[in-house]
Amino acid sequence: DATDLNRMIAEQRGKVVLVDFWATWCTPCVEGFPHTVGLANKYRGQGLAAISVSLDDPADFVKVNRFLVTQKANFPHLISKYGGGTDFMDAFELDAAVPHYRLYDRAGKLRYQWNGMPDDLEEKVEELLAEQP
Repeated sequence: DATDLNRMIAEQRGKVVLVDFWATWCTPCVEGFPHTVGLANKYRGQGLAAISVSLDDPADFVKVNRFLVTQKANFPHLISKYGGGTDFMDAFELDAAVPHYRLYDRAGKLRYQWNGMPDDLEEKVEELLAEQP
């Protein structure tokens, strides 16, 4: 799981990477997800890559996939093999509930992370996109 995410981030080297940790059962996550899709679409041409990581139970794959399709989320997605329990929190080194966001610079270094919907996410995306690789 975390290994897959790290590989996906590494594959985006040279791009700014936004990771959205979410779940269909998390109302703030569902409400915030369109913002992630919007940022991904708005800044894709400038070098932003988005990845979503769902804490839904793997058995809920169809439900998760249906949500992603309705959101027109055209970027890579992972569904945790752990579901949303403490194993997930440990595997991804999360210290709080979702939604959780991480922003990596073009070199793949974690620069920002937020618990809950960040007020300054777009500002930080623009800041990292403006940096030279």
